[in-house]
Amino acid sequence: MNDNFINTWVPNCELGRIHSLREPIAKRREREGKSFDTSHALAQTIIKGWKTGSKKGSPVDCLVISPAFELMGRVLVNDLDEDRERSGWRYDYEYYLAFLKEALAGKQPGLGNVVLTAEDPSQEVLDIFRTPTVGYQDYTVAVIDATAFENGGTLTIDIKIGREEGEAAFYLFDGDTELSTEEEKPKDMLTWEWGEPGDTRQITHAFDRGQFFKLGVTGHWARDEPCINAFRATVSIQENSNEDTSGRLSTGLHVVLDSTQSSLEILDIFRAPGNGYQDYTVVNIDTTTFKDGGTLTTHIRVGSADAPGSFDLFDSDTELPTEGIPEALVSAWGIKPKTTTTISHRFERGEVFKLGATGDWFSKKGDMNAFYLNISVEEN
Repeated sequence: MNDNFINTWVPNCELGRIHSLREPIAKRREREGKSFDTSHALAQTIIKGWKTGSKKGSPVDCLVISPAFELMGRVLVNDLDEDRERSGWRYDYEYYLAFLKEALAGKQPGLGNVVLTAEDPSQEVLDIFRTPTVGYQDYTVAVIDATAFENGGTLTIDIKIGREEGEAAFYLFDGDTELSTEEEKPKDMLTWEWGEPGDTRQITHAFDRGQFFKLGVTGHWARDEPCINAFRATVSIQENSNEDTSGRLSTGLHVVLDSTQSSLEILDIFRAPGNGYQDYTVVNIDTTTFKDGGTLTTHIRVGSADAPGSFDLFDSDTELPTEGIPEALVSAWGIKPKTTTTISHRFERGEVFKLGATGDWFSKKGDMNAFYLNISVEEN
């Protein structure tokens, strides 16, 4: 441990966490002529740690902080026995050592409000939201830890809004997104829902590898009178199978082309996957009626949002990659917003092709844009 950690203690009361001690501590500092810089990066990371993960009270927070003052992990002393038993460790020191190793490995232990696993794939959040009084958003945030689902899955959030006055917007973000209060409609959201008092709503989002998410809930900024209302969110994950799926149809839109309808149009969205990854919106193109083959042509136009798009065409036997440079039949990468391009592929016999649309590697992860496709086949 001495090779990897510098251990230090910072009393929470010195940073103002304990309200009843704020005034006595301020008077003591004034009397002693001392100050405490809460704007220091270390202090700010500790304060961030209070607001991350479980909100249950605990006399001591154990935080792992990187040399760049990034929060890497958190465990509450009051939860140590419960967490150890759930994790299957016999002794506290074994669990704590595993916690430190996970933090160093970048697994961010303890940073989720809602920790989902294969054994416990569903949990409930019961909280309140408020009408913003400053800016456009005043988020109640639930951090969702889905890192246990290494093969990805489908995140489903079933929402029930309370009966008091106050509409709500529910925004889902990647876990590393900084939530802004100044955007009328957040541009970095993955998906969202809107509801009125008494409504039920549902959010779903497919993901291909374990990660953190943030659910931000806020009242409607345009209301004249401030409102507070309750919400309940049941958060669950259906895990992806890790069995070999090559040769099967990918999930996504399925279009069929034949001699009577040899051209179709598609309008959809893609998301930027982050540098080095792929996050395809998939269109399955069925050309099986063209038994003697032909030429598949796809005219592409990228929407006017910020993210450029990349488009890869695969044959039916190829399993779409989730990272790295794809080995596609034909590709068009880095197509800028508001521009068009065309890809063509000549085939000897009809089959089901897979066209994957994704954001480019240089856009911010989660950025979205629209795309339009005109897909056609000219028969041999």
